[in-house]
Amino acid sequence: MAACNENTVYHSYQSLPDEGWGKSDTLSFLIPVTDSIPPTLRLFAEVRNRTDYPYHNLADSTGRWIGNGWGSIYQSAVFIKSVRPLYPANYTFKIMNGMKDEKLSGINDIGIRIERQEN
Repeated sequence: MAACNENTVYHSYQSLPDEGWGKSDTLSFLIPVTDSIPPTLRLFAEVRNRTDYPYHNLADSTGRWIGNGWGSIYQSAVFIKSVRPLYPANYTFKIMNGMKDEKLSGINDIGIRIERQEN
């Protein structure tokens, strides 16, 4: 885990196999919420894709990869939603590949970032 800023409470990636992300492969992230009164949390999904990713849903209208890039890898983040856990616990977030391919190629890593929402 790495904290990007003081509001980050969780940040983790899972690497995918070079041969692709299988349609039935589910990634699980175990996220501890330890505050006695949990704050409102902002959830982000993060993707690290290679330039050989075959689709344009990670590119802008001009065809340039979104996010930040270095070499042949680009990293982007998408805000999912804000949530307020009811109590401290370990929460499991699961991410599945929703694309049509049996093996989705061109994705290196999938991550989750959770931040405390500022008031």
